[in-house]
Amino acid sequence: IEAILSLAGGDMRRVLNLLQSTAMSSQTINETSVYSTSGAPLPTDVASILNMLLNDTFKDAYEKILDLCTSKGYALADIISSLTLAVSGVEFPQGVMAEILDGMSNVEYQLAFGTDDKLQMAALVGVFVQARSHMTEKQ
Repeated sequence: IEAILSLAGGDMRRVLNLLQSTAMSSQTINETSVYSTSGAPLPTDVASILNMLLNDTFKDAYEKILDLCTSKGYALADIISSLTLAVSGVEFPQGVMAEILDGMSNVEYQLAFGTDDKLQMAALVGVFVQARSHMTEKQ
């Protein structure tokens, strides 16, 4: 139920549609089946992606995220939407949060105009790598 409410964003029609779609596509209605039916990334996957962005090298983060998106069929736009909420729950040094959100919004803007997903995924990873370098400079 929590997954449906989270994905519906307060829209009762979306709650009903998602519940009906999930019931038709799987035997049990649980978090995984709800997220799979909606096509939205699982919260555990979003947390994993955020961890990769904050800790892995550029190359490793890019390859792992690309692998995850390919294997699970996630759209980069959906990942960015989910990452925005995840990032807002992390405490960053002054100015770093603004830098990350600005970079993410630029990636999302470019995606809206049909720029290649792989190129924009590299840009997303770059936003976090640059933010990490600014965090180490401030320490």
